[in-house]
Amino acid sequence: MNRNDQLLQQHLPILMVPKYEPLSPLRENASRFLMSEKGLWIESRTPWGLFRKPLFESPRALPYGQVKEEIGLSCGAIPLTLVEQFAVQAHQVSKTGLETAAWIIWSEKSGWSYLDLNMTEQSPGSVQFTWPKLAADQHLVLDMHSHGIGPAFFSPTDNTSDQGMAHFSLVLGQCDKGSAPSEVQSAIRLCLSGFFFELDPKEAWIRRLKGQP
Repeated sequence: MNRNDQLLQQHLPILMVPKYEPLSPLRENASRFLMSEKGLWIESRTPWGLFRKPLFESPRALPYGQVKEEIGLSCGAIPLTLVEQFAVQAHQVSKTGLETAAWIIWSEKSGWSYLDLNMTEQSPGSVQFTWPKLAADQHLVLDMHSHGIGPAFFSPTDNTSDQGMAHFSLVLGQCDKGSAPSEVQSAIRLCLSGFFFELDPKEAWIRRLKGQP
């Protein structure tokens, strides 16, 4: 096999799901495709969670095993107070007509924290920041940015920045309407190696992020 193809397949391999034995566990900080009885899936594992989502459904049953959808936070629930902190920040910045951003990170050693970002550009239509260099035990869990007084949605620029390892991405819009998450527009999604799975905001960061089923 060509060396370039080998490198590509090592980065994002595909595994035929076994039918008569358990699925082998995925190593940390890795992603893979799974070909199952019902079609193609993407699976990612980080130090803080395991995620498995369907991509394409096969029109007929394939001769492989079955897998189940998974969004598992081994780090525990994302503290809603940190999301509320960002809503306050977004509301305050919206008074100047600008966008803003922040991260929620998790560490095996110190737990959850709110990370202020070094903004390099802020405007009514975009926000740019210096990409933080995290310690080995720190991990991005929720990437947050606001759209100022505009609506909450994911733009092509967001699609580019949300590549890479698994994380959640949150956008708050119409931030001039209030300083609480329930008072503004929001959109949230799970990002897995360039694939995006939009979630219902109320289900995602009011129920799921509080650790409720």
